[in-house]
Amino acid sequence: MKFKLLLLPIFLIGLFFTNTYVKGQAPGDALDAFVKGENFRKQRQWKTALEQFDIAVQKDPSVYKYHYNKALCHLVLREADPAIASLEKTVSLKSDFVDAHERLARLYKITGKYDQSIAAYQNAFKYSTEPKSKTDYKLNIVLILDRTKRLEEAGAHVADLKKLAPDDLNVLYYEAKYSNAVGKYEQAKDAMLKATGMLATDNPKEIARYYFELGYAYHHLKMYEEKEKAFENAKFGPFMARITKLMPQYYHAIALSYFKVYNLDRSKELVEKALEMRKDFPQAHDLLVKIAASATDKSAVIEHQLSSIQTEPNAVKRSQKFADLAELQLESRKYEDAIKSADECLASQPKNYAVVFIKAISQHKMGATQDAIKTLEDLLQFPGIDAETKAQYNFALGMFYQGLEQSDQAAAAFTRAKYGSYKYAAYEELEKFKKNEEDLKDEKLEDMGEDEDGGE
Repeated sequence: MKFKLLLLPIFLIGLFFTNTYVKGQAPGDALDAFVKGENFRKQRQWKTALEQFDIAVQKDPSVYKYHYNKALCHLVLREADPAIASLEKTVSLKSDFVDAHERLARLYKITGKYDQSIAAYQNAFKYSTEPKSKTDYKLNIVLILDRTKRLEEAGAHVADLKKLAPDDLNVLYYEAKYSNAVGKYEQAKDAMLKATGMLATDNPKEIARYYFELGYAYHHLKMYEEKEKAFENAKFGPFMARITKLMPQYYHAIALSYFKVYNLDRSKELVEKALEMRKDFPQAHDLLVKIAASATDKSAVIEHQLSSIQTEPNAVKRSQKFADLAELQLESRKYEDAIKSADECLASQPKNYAVVFIKAISQHKMGATQDAIKTLEDLLQFPGIDAETKAQYNFALGMFYQGLEQSDQAAAAFTRAKYGSYKYAAYEELEKFKKNEEDLKDEKLEDMGEDEDGGE
């Protein structure tokens, strides 16, 4: 009887290992290696533990736990690639293993594999049953899209977040940021009014981002007084520069740069925007007057100037009058005449920078942009030109190259123009190049998709 009782535990142990093997758990030596590995892992002997987990995986690769615990060791040892490989094998064997998906998502993000990270977070969200965790996974997805400048793709994720945690401050923030990114400014405003009403602190570091999104929405809703009040609470750290770009002074500064290179239409558009934001802006009104004056009929003045030149005996004064005439003719859109007058001046004053610039602008305006580029490139080689004036010439040069769709040369010129009063306008032009590059990438991806899915 005692012998039979002794045999019973042995039989049960054998039955247990048989059952686990049937279910995909390794018998005997695989399980033994795994247990040894776990003991070493608990003793923080990571490499020795890995040796045992490798044996377990080799003996029976069908057990997800072996791969997962192997990944844990690689993580501690900061070995990202083998950790990823082990976690990928883990989730292939157990698709609803939330913790493995979450760890994979973090590793993908760290290693710059953002699409894979989003997919892994989405899987963690799919299989998780904890509302708090599900919210965190979705917030991580939106954060990745935000940081990779793809926030416009976050619509479905933001919708999920609103269902999960409609009163969460982070959820409200990303709802507003997404809504601003896709032009839903009223929705962004409402989300941020709700969020700012819930803030429990007035620490600028904590509240600036909420008030910036609120001010941004107000800006596009043309609620400029409300915008300025919101921005008073957003003046912190990186938001300072962003706020500057939405103020009337910024628009005026850019408008002035375009005015100085004779792009009057663009200058007028920008200065009117500045005045829309702030009607009592004297510098903007002054610029608008100059733009209007440049567009007035100067035929009579030009005739008088021609008569004055013909009767001027002093060669130096005559040359200067040709310089003044060239500018009048440029403003009157008599570009060919302006070039002739500029050449008359330059015959005796070849280093008159301002007149060479007028000639270059006139060449561009009449369609001889390649000649205009040559004139400006030569001008920039002249000695003694101050940095502000060089910025002006480079800014105009960037516009010339842009007109010929020579993007690399245009970007290089605008980069050189990022100085003094021209830096803001140059920065804006460079941002257009970045946006165009992103749009081209999107178009290429769409074309690839059509080739794959739409071909016969």
